[in-house]
Amino acid sequence: MVTCSTINLPRHAVGTQHSLKVWRFGKPGATPKVYIQASLHADELPASLAAAKLLPRLVAADEAGKISGEIILVPVANPIGLNNVSLRSHNGRHHLPTGENYNRGFHDVSDDVLNAIDGKMANGPEADTSLVKTEVARALAAATPANEAQALRLELMRLACDADIVLDLHTDSEAQMHLYLDEDHWPQAADLAGLLDARVVMFARASGGGPFEETIAWPYVRVREIYGADAVDLPLTVVVELRGEYDASHEFSDFDADAIYRFLCHRAAITEEAGLLPEFTGIAAPFAATDTLTAKAAGIVVYTADIGQTVQKGDVLVEIIDPLSDGDMVVDRISAAADGLFFARSNQRLAWPGETVGKVQGTEALAHRTGKLLYD
Repeated sequence: MVTCSTINLPRHAVGTQHSLKVWRFGKPGATPKVYIQASLHADELPASLAAAKLLPRLVAADEAGKISGEIILVPVANPIGLNNVSLRSHNGRHHLPTGENYNRGFHDVSDDVLNAIDGKMANGPEADTSLVKTEVARALAAATPANEAQALRLELMRLACDADIVLDLHTDSEAQMHLYLDEDHWPQAADLAGLLDARVVMFARASGGGPFEETIAWPYVRVREIYGADAVDLPLTVVVELRGEYDASHEFSDFDADAIYRFLCHRAAITEEAGLLPEFTGIAAPFAATDTLTAKAAGIVVYTADIGQTVQKGDVLVEIIDPLSDGDMVVDRISAAADGLFFARSNQRLAWPGETVGKVQGTEALAHRTGKLLYD
């Protein structure tokens, strides 16, 4: 049964209020439960466009009685960020009043869950997974947000916390299709990667900062660390980076919606043939094997390599130009730290020291890639 509901967020200012629109398909409590949200970073609009294209197909499938599980779709996961427009420029990545990244600081309830399940486990994977899901939902229900942005994060987690599959649709700046997921789901998740024609899959578990998909999975990760990998099921939580911010087209969004729909068919959330699954032919490697290209000087960014180009260690991929330099105007040359695929770069052409201007995906973890791997 198709339903559409509205979740009102706390008012940040007098006379205004933001709300989430949530679509539900299938039967509540049916499995697999799938949760899909788009554009948590509100300026990553191709994600919402793909979700909008997926919506009528899910409605049609539900009306035809084909939804065998439960599917929740939030096409606009960040109505607050859609309003972050200043001087004709949209910054949907950060909450303007606090400066917080919308996809950081999600509420970790793993300690509460571990305390709640103590002495109640060992009833089999199905029963124990159900127990953990119940306690995760209970802990999130008890949490109290301090502001509108925290309330948004909590509401999204409450919708997704007991899902078997979570797809968090984003985009990068300028990029090829790529995914972040837990390595325990590889190579099983190659079905999604192949359907989306992803060029890179990064294995990420504790990247730092508390992003949505890792925080959803974290209680289950910790339970498995203590009670064993077979104790409970680990939800498949995936960040899907739908290319770049400016890749909003009918061609791309139709392709992406169809790929996600076929994935849901293949994973038995929809009783329909998925068709032939394309083989994943990209790179799958730890997130620590992702070389982030960082500027050491201020200036104009000039790329000397194209997105999708295979590069070798030492290849210069970026030059930073100082137009006021008295000598060599190239004040910084940024080269690849390892062989790999130049799959993402910034859509800004102004750099400053410390700014990430590109990414190269290799196959082996890099020595300097430790600790917090995500940047805000």
